[in-house]
Amino acid sequence: MKLPFKTLQLEFANLELYENYVVATIDEGMLIDTFEKLQLYEIFDQFYRNRPFVYISNRKHDYTVNPTSYLGSEEYDQLRGMAVICYSESSYQNALFEKVFYKRPFQVFYSFPECQNWIDELLRTEKK
Repeated sequence: MKLPFKTLQLEFANLELYENYVVATIDEGMLIDTFEKLQLYEIFDQFYRNRPFVYISNRKHDYTVNPTSYLGSEEYDQLRGMAVICYSESSYQNALFEKVFYKRPFQVFYSFPECQNWIDELLRTEKK
């Protein structure tokens, strides 16, 4: 795996920014809602303004996502999809529930290599 070109520590998460994707590890016990999503979009504007990328949710910790916070996320043009890497069955099932609310490509994985293959294919297909 390549090293990120930038790492940021936010009040609620650690972000690792790579050329075509960002890996977000949300802190234990957080509630992710519209306010946090808007903070992420500000960062995306800085680093991914002119290129497509995928958001990877690295679910190492337990936290809550308000699924309605995904509403309107399709308005963010550079964001092409979302991947979730899970470490437990309950996390996997929660991610599948969230998928219903997300209107772009969204996949759930148990391993980073599977996730990265999906991202590569998603972005490659888009270029055609």
